[in-house]
Amino acid sequence: MAAAISTTTALQAKGMLCDPGSHFDGRYEVERKYRVHSLEPFRSKILSMGAVPFTLGNVETDIFLDQPDGRLALNDQQQVVRLMQPSGRVLWICKGPGSDRCVAMDLDGSEKTLEMLSALGFVGTGRLVKQRDIYFAGDFHITLDRLEGLGCFVEIAVMSDAADSLSYWATRIGEFANGLGLDAAQAEERSYRAMMTGKDGAGDLPQT
Repeated sequence: MAAAISTTTALQAKGMLCDPGSHFDGRYEVERKYRVHSLEPFRSKILSMGAVPFTLGNVETDIFLDQPDGRLALNDQQQVVRLMQPSGRVLWICKGPGSDRCVAMDLDGSEKTLEMLSALGFVGTGRLVKQRDIYFAGDFHITLDRLEGLGCFVEIAVMSDAADSLSYWATRIGEFANGLGLDAAQAEERSYRAMMTGKDGAGDLPQT
């Protein structure tokens, strides 16, 4: 019992409402993003399906980093330090090469991380702020996002270590999205960063 209480306390300290289990394990992330007018109808739908809240009310600030010559972008990669409030959680995220490869790890703090990356020659190339709630529904994690100037989005994603499973998961995500009343006309292929900068998204990695 004491161990269970200790685990729950540790999760709550990171702003987590439940144990993520294996939801974020894997080298690849298959993700689809849909533009919606309001998040609340979709929140009600996923909760009626038994979705479990993981984090609620977070404001995430993504700090994008690259070498001055832009070598990561040229190699179809992104490096992001993500700051989450009010939980105080910090993630270091590396995406690419390729649209689905993604590795992330928790960090103790952002200040030393950014100092170390700066010492290695990395420079900031942009920032992105979003309000995000995350839910778990079966195999998927679902994010409900709101970004000033861009609007509201529902993202459905799954992590996997198997490269040959990505098309299978893309199909499964499409079926799940259809069940929520989302269709291809609402799909947004561009990353949030590409939308913010007005790019067409060609060669841009999906942004979680």
